[in-house]
This record gives sequence, C-alpha cells and structure tokens, in this order.
Amino acid sequence: MKISELRSRALTFIRIYHTPLAVGLAVVFVFAGVWFSAIRTNQKIIDTMDNLVQLTENIRRNYKNQPDYWRLSTDSVVQKQIAPAAMLQNGKLACPVSSDVSVGSDENGSMVMPGMRSFYIAFKNLSKKDCVDLAIFPLSEKNKLGLLSVTIKSGDEETLFQWGGEASLPITKEQAAKKCRNKNIILWNFE
Repeated sequence: MKISELRSRALTFIRIYHTPLAVGLAVVFVFAGVWFSAIRTNQKIIDTMDNLVQLTENIRRNYKNQPDYWRLSTDSVVQKQIAPAAMLQNGKLACPVSSDVSVGSDENGSMVMPGMRSFYIAFKNLSKKDCVDLAIFPLSEKNKLGLLSVTIKSGDEETLFQWGGEASLPITKEQAAKKCRNKNIILWNFE
C-alpha cells in the first residue's frame, strides 16, 4: 500500500469516527506504514549487498587456481552460472535495486585480459537514494580486505574512493549525497 493511500484511509477513518482515540489510532497507523515502507526499502539494499558479497566470493572461488581473472566478464558469469541464482534473470545479471549489473574489466562488463588481478562489479541506473545507501553500506572486514576502490559515476562526473587520500574509503553519507544524483553507477573494484 502506498503512503498516499494510507494517508487517505487514515483521514477517512478520522472523518467517520471523529474522536480523539480515532485521531490517535490514525496517526499510529500512518507512522507504522512509513516505518514499514522504510524497512522494505532497506531490505532491498541488504539483499543487493548480499548479492554483491556472494558474487565476489563465487568469482574468487572460480578463479582461485588461476594466476589472474582472465576471461572474466558478464557473459562468462552468466554462462558459467557463477552469480547467485537470485541475480540471474533472463540471461542477464540483476539485483533488487538495479536491473543492469555487469562484471569484468570495466563498467560495461568487458572481458578481463591476461595479467589483470582485479575485477569490477557495476550496478547501473541507480536512484540517488539507492546510490547513497549502497555507497555507505558497511562491508564486513573479510570483504573490505579485497576491496581496492569504489567509483561513483553520475553523468559526466566520476569520483574514485580508495583507502587513504582525499576521497577515501569508507564513504561517508555526506560524500555519497554530494556525488550521487540521478541515474548513477557504482563500481566496486575487487582483487
């Protein structure tokens, strides 16, 4: 149920049962609806980050006996079913907040070339809110160890966050809010 629908029903309830108790109950229901809506949104972010972590672990497991990530691409991840089952949708990679996910040497999912010892996972066409929430989501210590950088792209602007330096990891909410706009791309670079 949408918040506007919930608000409309609460106002109707107040008009019919015009007592202080009715007003109080209506206010409680509206707050409960807003709270429930916020939890559902956060669950999408949690599920997306779980997908990211699982995909990263699957890739590392698949390439552990090789010297690099040669031939890794979005196509190979789909064909070899390296991605978690929840991410495989109609021959493409997707997650709860993005229907366009790529893996490879860049944001387009190009094949990783010989000697390249890292790879990118890109979530594309993110709303500002999803971009901010994903950028500031805390990774476990285990996953931080293999993270080289996070890049936020919004339009023509691109910001690279690395460990140490001016734009450093972890990304703060203020930094993410400044860099995320509409139709964002977040690229995670893992080794």
